Amino acid sequence: MNNRLLNAAHQLRVDNRRGLSPYITAGDGGLALTLQLLHALERAGATCCELGVPFSDPIADGPVLQLAADRALAAGTTVNGIFETVARFREEGGLLPIAMMSYWNPLGHRGWPQVCAEAKAAGVDGFIIPDLPVEEGAPIQEAAQANDLCTIFFAAPTSSDVRIQAAAKASTGFLYVVGRTGVTGAGTNFDPQAQDFLQHVRKLAGDLPIAVGFGIARPGDVAAATHHADIAIVGTALVGHIHQAFTSEEPSSEPAEAAAAAVQAAGNYVRELCTGLTFSTHTEA
Repeated sequence: MNNRLLNAAHQLRVDNRRGLSPYITAGDGGLALTLQLLHALERAGATCCELGVPFSDPIADGPVLQLAADRALAAGTTVNGIFETVARFREEGGLLPIAMMSYWNPLGHRGWPQVCAEAKAAGVDGFIIPDLPVEEGAPIQEAAQANDLCTIFFAAPTSSDVRIQAAAKASTGFLYVVGRTGVTGAGTNFDPQAQDFLQHVRKLAGDLPIAVGFGIARPGDVAAATHHADIAIVGTALVGHIHQAFTSEEPSSEPAEAAAAAVQAAGNYVRELCTGLTFSTHTEA
């Protein structure tokens, strides 16, 4: 499979490095801002990006991401518009691997063969579907494979070894490991128990890289998360930084000024988080 996300994640293993995957909600602040943010994340050193498809009932998301989805939907964000934005990013030379993170409803009702064909044409590299159990993932796996796209499933602290291995087998690119139970937004304590879990999942996943998310907000969190994981995922904290910067401009300011502030904030924050990768332990017990 020739795929940007697969290649980037594999290269981390080859080079014995760790990476950062920022999450942003497509259309929060408008799709024109989303396009600028994708370029900013790439310039800041992100390994890949999770591009969230806004949905009206995001059951796994905390308040910050729920509000971001509401704002994006109110702005008229559509799946077609997101595909067009990714295509524009590619046309402008963007190489950052992009995994669309979406609940089943916004995409699944279109039919996975159509969705995957459209995604490939736009320049998307894979899908993360939080509410799609691995046992029901065959249709998207088949359509994704036919279009050289990655499918990414989940492992959680409550998952059995059998389920983790099934999720790893069904995943390409990386396995998404939930650092704790609950919704997004709250902090994750990477204590010895959490580190033991990540090390265990890494062994179960074999050669497949693993990414850990939920509650990462500081360079120290990135360093702790990537002690055993290959990729640290940051979502809520980044979305919060972007929105705060976007709305901090004076009401009389031009929209371009608000967008520029949001882009600068996103880039600075991702660069700051990437400093945590320098202090990650790149050895396995």
